[in-house]
Amino acid sequence: MKKYKNYLLTAALASCLFSIQSCDLTEYNPGGSTADEVFKSQIGFNALVNSAYAYWGGQFYGREDFVLLLNGGADTWINIANCGYGRQMSKYQESMSTTGQFRNTWQRLYEIINDCNAGIERINDVEWQDLKMKDIRLGELSFMRAYAYWHLVELFGEVDMRTTETKEIVMKCYRSSYEELYNLMLSDIQTAVDNLPVDPYPVSDIGRATSKAAYALKARIALTRVAYCNTQAEKDHYYDIAQKAAQYVIDNKATLKVDMYNTPAEVFDPANNKNNKEALFVITHATESSLNMQSSNPNRLHIYFHAKYSSWGGMVQDYGYGNDRNSKSGSMAMMPTRYLLEAYDEEKDARYNAWFREAHYLNTTTSFTWTEDQLNHFEKPISMAGQIIKPGELSLLFTKKAIDSSSKRSLPYAVVDINDTYTENGRVSTNANFNIHFPTLLKYEDKTIADRGLPANSQVGANDVLIMRMPEMYFIVAECEIMKSGGSKSVAKDNINIIRRRAAAPGKENEMIVSENEMTLDFLLEEKAREFCGEFIRWFDLKRTGKLTEYIKAHNPDIVDAAGAEFLNAGYCNLRPIPQTFLDAILNPDEFGQNPGF
Repeated sequence: MKKYKNYLLTAALASCLFSIQSCDLTEYNPGGSTADEVFKSQIGFNALVNSAYAYWGGQFYGREDFVLLLNGGADTWINIANCGYGRQMSKYQESMSTTGQFRNTWQRLYEIINDCNAGIERINDVEWQDLKMKDIRLGELSFMRAYAYWHLVELFGEVDMRTTETKEIVMKCYRSSYEELYNLMLSDIQTAVDNLPVDPYPVSDIGRATSKAAYALKARIALTRVAYCNTQAEKDHYYDIAQKAAQYVIDNKATLKVDMYNTPAEVFDPANNKNNKEALFVITHATESSLNMQSSNPNRLHIYFHAKYSSWGGMVQDYGYGNDRNSKSGSMAMMPTRYLLEAYDEEKDARYNAWFREAHYLNTTTSFTWTEDQLNHFEKPISMAGQIIKPGELSLLFTKKAIDSSSKRSLPYAVVDINDTYTENGRVSTNANFNIHFPTLLKYEDKTIADRGLPANSQVGANDVLIMRMPEMYFIVAECEIMKSGGSKSVAKDNINIIRRRAAAPGKENEMIVSENEMTLDFLLEEKAREFCGEFIRWFDLKRTGKLTEYIKAHNPDIVDAAGAEFLNAGYCNLRPIPQTFLDAILNPDEFGQNPGF
């Protein structure tokens, strides 16, 4: 067990994340008390609960590990970096059990679980001043244990299931079955459903698990459980659990205080970040940097999806276009695959223009004059040397369209089109001038950097991260109807059309409507790629549906080149390596075993 002082240091920071207001870290000092004495008080126990939240933002949703593990390694994103752990995590290239990022993920998830176990064990011994809080905190701990195990099991497989606090060194560990692990998750999430309130408690603590989050996670866990069923009857049982939980959220939107926005642009509008009506669960990051676990870089998601724009075409780095520091070889930058870009029909689907940037307008007060070096970079005619772009005029266009090759180089601005950035078969171009220029994902743009007076190149973001949001519930209902015995494709179609009508460009609503005949698992996965691109769910979806290898091979040839067809065909991409530090620390490493392929 971590020393209780570490619990409380982490907890004090975590408690601040629930509100964007400041807090006093010195309000509670246990002095020489033991952990049991500290956690027996309501304030000490609350600190323990808060500590279970801390790593979600401090280590996972806001940092690069999950960007590489969950947005990488699938069909919709490719990491242009060439550094070691970046290749290992996002491309399965030379993946090793000794890589620190796999170890960190494993350890932090188990630490969350241990915090939850410590709280669940002690909850009846607390001297509660507010009895309502007891049930709610039990719900939160159960929610977070289920959520941590879901990540741990899906990433690493049949792991050691621990339901009691680890207070001493464990000498031998044993793998539990998927059945045992998912039974625990479903039991925990039902406890969360039974105990969590509609509003956070206290109500100002945005980021705490609530009723809508519990139902949503129940639906997600039950749907994932289907992957480990052997018969259709068993699958139908979990489809039923998943669908009922998702339908509850849909039917009780008003009660649960959740709904979809009218347009895609509103979902990730920075003005809606700290109080997003579509969110089912969020990971919070404080605007006061010192209150975050990683005070110097709490939420860096805003730097991972940017194309390189600054220093080209006269553009300078600014708040509006964001921090493009990672858009270079050897760093961590995620670019959309050709498949993802071509999945959108931007003429009728408003999601693309709402969530991606192609055009860059000169953001200086003086004109830009084309030089020979700049013209050579974009393969433009040298005869254009001396031509100017005025402030506010189009300077750079990184587009998913194919521009007429006979004219695109002679346009007054720089063009990098889809055929410059990618080969016809979907590989990233080897042309180093072009493969850093691509449409930029805008879901994680962070206006708090400007609001706080930080420089435009700051990494210190403070956005909250939407981990589950309302459209997922419609997708789950639709998938259950398509896949279960006797399901209704008509019901599936109605649910998906709710998503597509919201996604439609003005006047294109009828063109976005889909029919029952289109209701297949492959269509749902493609539609889900359009809706949730970059939101950490794709790898899980492809794995649980048995489509991960198939979709990587079909849509992301750079991963095929890096990992090798043999590795993918064997299905090794469905798990990550058990950390070697863990295997070295136990007495039965051979019995526990490494995951296949590593």
